[in-house]
Amino acid sequence: MKYKNYLNGIKCISVCVVIIASLCVVLTNQVKAQNVNAPASGLKIGVVDLNIVFEKYEKRKQYDADLREEEKSYQTKINDKKKELVGLKDKIQLLDLGSKDRKKYEEEFERKNIELESYAKVAEKSLMRTYKESFERLYSEVLREIEAIGKQNRYDLIIKKEDAELQSGGISEMQFKVGIKTVLYHSDGVDITNHVIDLLNKKYSKADKGK
Repeated sequence: MKYKNYLNGIKCISVCVVIIASLCVVLTNQVKAQNVNAPASGLKIGVVDLNIVFEKYEKRKQYDADLREEEKSYQTKINDKKKELVGLKDKIQLLDLGSKDRKKYEEEFERKNIELESYAKVAEKSLMRTYKESFERLYSEVLREIEAIGKQNRYDLIIKKEDAELQSGGISEMQFKVGIKTVLYHSDGVDITNHVIDLLNKKYSKADKGK
């Protein structure tokens, strides 16, 4: 009788151990699943649409206006030079072939035509240089502002996002737009684009009034 009771006790203990072990495995799996799905504790992330920032930054608008004025100035001079060439061509057509005056105007026409082509190339390079320098300055300012926001508000990571329009263009362009898209989803709460724009425009307005 004592031996049977002993065996029954052993069986009960074994069953309890198996049950407890099974519960431990289930709980461990649940904890692992929660750890996989849960975001990093305390991680603060922001996203910024740089295209919208540049579109709405008032300083960029002023740079664009200045660039258009510079382009307009170059174009006016080019048009004047073209009119001068048209006038010379009309004079040449009125002169006799082989005459000294015709030869003189033909040489002048050739010289001024070369000057026009050279001036047009200089104007194009100047405009491209102005655009490049302006963009570099604006981009540096935007990055500094985003970095300042990140440090002041204790962001761990701020990511560039871009809303690509896939309906336009061919397959290659569509693939390119898909390839450069860095953020596939974000909640509205992490988008700090408007905050960046507001700070940039406030600083620009203040600096502009102080001139």
